[in-house]
Amino acid sequence: MRLRRSAVLASCAAIVTLAVGGCAPKTTQAVPAERTSEAPAAVAFATPSVSPSASPTPELSREPMKLVAFSPTPKPTPKSTPTPSATPSAEATMDATVNADAAAAKAAEDKKKADAAKKAEAAKKAQATKTAEPTKTEAAQPATDPRCGYGEVMCISKAANKLYFMQDGKIVSTMDVRFGKESDPERRTREGNFLVFRKEVDWTSNLFGSQMPYAMFFSGGQAVHFSSDFAARGYAGNSHGCVNVRDKAALAKMFAEVDVMSTRVVVY
Repeated sequence: MRLRRSAVLASCAAIVTLAVGGCAPKTTQAVPAERTSEAPAAVAFATPSVSPSASPTPELSREPMKLVAFSPTPKPTPKSTPTPSATPSAEATMDATVNADAAAAKAAEDKKKADAAKKAEAAKKAQATKTAEPTKTEAAQPATDPRCGYGEVMCISKAANKLYFMQDGKIVSTMDVRFGKESDPERRTREGNFLVFRKEVDWTSNLFGSQMPYAMFFSGGQAVHFSSDFAARGYAGNSHGCVNVRDKAALAKMFAEVDVMSTRVVVY
């Protein structure tokens, strides 16, 4: 019994001592020397050690990545559409030398065809006269420039003030015409052998603002066309260099027959 009491008393004394020690200021509490110089011990976890050379993911190539340039599918370059220019002046629509050369070549071609046709026609007539009855002589047509004797030509005589529309040497129609002022070099109708290089049913002069129906250009801005002034006043006036025609209906009919870069214009 005494031993039990002694043990109980000893236990109580230890408890009292601990209680008194726990209330003491922290500054007076003794700290073991080994705890002041070391960090709290780390808790060890079961994690695998990772070496610098090891990797949890599949090993990638250490070669530098090659960059591939992105090249988009080239789009077709759109074809440029020329901007329509303003209506050009008829004075500069075809070079005079080019027109003259083309007209000369066309004249030579027409003459060659005409000579062959005449030869064939002469042989045919010679054969026919042996048995045929005499026929009436056809009325002689006006004398024209030799260059008008073949092909399709607007044969224009300044002396007679006439335009003879001729095909293969024969006059198809005749029209009264007037010309530019002879004493004015700027308004004088040019003479020579030309080609019709442009046709306009309804045209207004870029230079003078005058109406030029059924215009057929043959030399720069000079053209064969109908003139209302000529129809009203006759030969009292003159053109700016064009060949004015008085008969609109006859001109319209000829206009339909004329071919660009094929029909010639001979002014003499």
